[in-house]
Amino acid sequence: MKENTPRTDQELISDAQAGDLGAFRAIVLRYSNALLSVAYSVLGDFHEAQDVTQESFVKCYNHLHTLNDPSRLGSWLYSIAYRTSLDFAKKKKTTMPYIEAITQTSRDVDSWLDQHELQEAIWSALQTLEEKSKSAVVLHYLSDWPMKDIGQFLNLSVSAVESRIRRARETLKLHLSADFEPFFRTYRLGRDFEQRVAEQVLKRMGHFYIPVTNKKTNDRLVRASLSSGNERSWQSAIGIGS
Repeated sequence: MKENTPRTDQELISDAQAGDLGAFRAIVLRYSNALLSVAYSVLGDFHEAQDVTQESFVKCYNHLHTLNDPSRLGSWLYSIAYRTSLDFAKKKKTTMPYIEAITQTSRDVDSWLDQHELQEAIWSALQTLEEKSKSAVVLHYLSDWPMKDIGQFLNLSVSAVESRIRRARETLKLHLSADFEPFFRTYRLGRDFEQRVAEQVLKRMGHFYIPVTNKKTNDRLVRASLSSGNERSWQSAIGIGS
């Protein structure tokens, strides 16, 4: 394999199941916006959807050993994110009043109201679509995935994905006067989110995270208690000591 060739899902799962944290982080980076689209399609709030997406990846890490067919990684992650979103929706408390969620300057209030109004309008339009159509169009705008990858994740044919996204876009344009595409793209997840997930995984395993500003050792994850037998594999997984 060439040095810069991305690992396949099967390779990442195999390595992650063997304890390679770096492989798991690659899975998070690859699928974060896909899971976010699923959670948002259920909850209608990107901040809550991010929390659910993070929790879904923690569940994924804890149950990696149960995935017997690595080729089904995408659909497996979809089911985890969907069930976690439904559980969150059932337990969700009353939304915090907006006056408590924003700062007190009038400019911030106006900006928040504009964003909130657009979000409500988009969510109302999306509610006219069935679940996978919502996920498909949101993922289309959140990521740069081709139709084939979206189809594999949602277990749909390419033609079905294209048809659902086309109808969803027509629905959004019919209900919205504002340009809605930039709204989705502002919520894209990247390496910062991947790092937060890795931190959560380590914390729940009884380890801790120390931020490092030196670029050569950035993203270093340090365990509170590290057995000497596993030190080399953990250093390799997080990119130190190599």
